Parts: sequence; C-alpha cells; structure tokens
Amino acid sequence: MERLPPLNALVSFCSAAKHQSFTKAAQELNLTHGAVSRAVKQLEHHFGMALFERRNRRVYLNEQGIFFYDKMQKILSDIQTAAEDLKQFNQYRKILISCEPSLAMRWLMSRLTTLQEVLGHTDIQILTAGGPVDLAAHSIDIAIRRADFKWSKEYWVTPLTPEWIGPVCNPSYLEKIPPHEWVALHTRTRPQAWSDWTSISFNEQKFATDQYFDHFYFSLQAAVAGMGVAIAPSQLVYDDLAQGALVAPFGFEKTDTEYVALTLKNPKSDEVLNDCLSWLMHESQKTASHF
Repeated sequence: MERLPPLNALVSFCSAAKHQSFTKAAQELNLTHGAVSRAVKQLEHHFGMALFERRNRRVYLNEQGIFFYDKMQKILSDIQTAAEDLKQFNQYRKILISCEPSLAMRWLMSRLTTLQEVLGHTDIQILTAGGPVDLAAHSIDIAIRRADFKWSKEYWVTPLTPEWIGPVCNPSYLEKIPPHEWVALHTRTRPQAWSDWTSISFNEQKFATDQYFDHFYFSLQAAVAGMGVAIAPSQLVYDDLAQGALVAPFGFEKTDTEYVALTLKNPKSDEVLNDCLSWLMHESQKTASHF
C-alpha cells in the first residue's frame, strides 16, 4: 500500500486526461484550476516523470500519460461499479429459510407472495428439513423448527407460537361415518401425536382401525380426501379449515412445546432478517388460532 500513488490525485489526472484540459477537469470536479494542476504535479513527482506535455497554455498526454490513463480508466470504472453494487447490496440480497417439510408445504409456501411484498427485492429461498440444524454449514439465515430438540447455544431463538393440535377430517366424513367406525390416520414422523392429544384432551376416542403415512403432509391429504381422521398442528390445517376442506370435531389443544425461529445472528442487527422474523411471528400467531 505504501507504493500506491496519491489516490486523490488519480481522479484529477483522469479527468484532465479525458478532457486534455485542466480547466475542464476543474469544472467537472468542482475544483479550482490550481488544485487540478497541483494534483497532476503531485502524481508526476510520485512517478518521477511527466505525464502531460504543456504547450501554449494547453496540455496533452504524452506517451507515458496515455499508457497510465488507459490503465486507470478501467480501474476507476471497476471502483465505480463496485460502489454501485454495494449500494444495492441490501436491496437485492438472498435469505435462506429452512422449514419443516409439512409446515413449508401446507403453510409457508402459500404465504410466500405476502412475505415477498414485505421483504421487497430480497431473494427468498426455501430449504425443507426438520429437527437439528447446522445453520453455518448450510448458510441458513432462518430455521423454523418445532422446539423438540436441543440446538447450539450460539443460536438466537425467536419464539413464534405455541403449538395447538387436534383431530381433523373431511366434513362429509364426519357426517357419513359414525365415530366408532373412524379410521385414525397417523404419521411416522411423529407417531406419538395421537397419544399426546389424548393425554391433554382427556378424550378417549376409539377407532375402528389405523393407517400410517410417512409425513404429516400425506396423512392430512388423506384426511382431505375423506380417508379418515388425522391429528395435526393447527397451523398445518389453518387454510383447509378456513376453506371448509377440513373440520376439527373436537377443536385443538395446546401442547407443551412451541415453534421457534433459529438464527446465527441477532435479528436486530439485520433489517431484512428482523423484518422476516417479525412477519413469521405475526403469521404464526394468527394461524395458530384454534377454531
């Protein structure tokens, strides 16, 4: 860095070289003629050679000046481009959200347009995964998780909403199938969901048979299709309940866990991150309301 020429003088030199005039350079840079002249002389002193020929009150780039100006044009253009890109950095940034698969498919995806309006030009990317997460290893900005595991003490934790669960089924299923003939729809990703609900609701509902699916998403789709009664967090079925595709015959019960958002840094230090988390908190609390 010690070998660099005086940087302020470079701008004056390039303007003078472009116009072949110290006077026009001074006008362009809002400087005096003398200031431009001194800047060029400072640069020439640094290199130990003249960069202009001075004849009849005019200046002309000499061979060395032409060589140096060609190089400096590209460098200053790159600096200008970098400066403009930096100004746009926060306006066109990316945010990667990791979300549990069923929650992403049945809740988050249908609300992405609204989130996009909140975050403006931010590029929102969704990664589906559940359980423990390494935010740094996967460059994840926010991980939405059910708080049923231990996470790193380095993570910032933003509570989103308590969890409410309850049985749901197609309205026609409720009308046509008597309770003692109901089929219980289970999910292998959370096999204890029905027993959790039974213990907190004190409802000893008996079922004719059981059917198992790999994920909540499939068991809930089966419920929509009229195949039986599924157990579900209220967030996952909020839209279906609102649209009449499902009903909750026993309502919802609050569990002893909650949904949280995990981040590597303090949300208050990042405007986009903070806006995203505020939206997630608002939407989560709104859609966790039981019917």
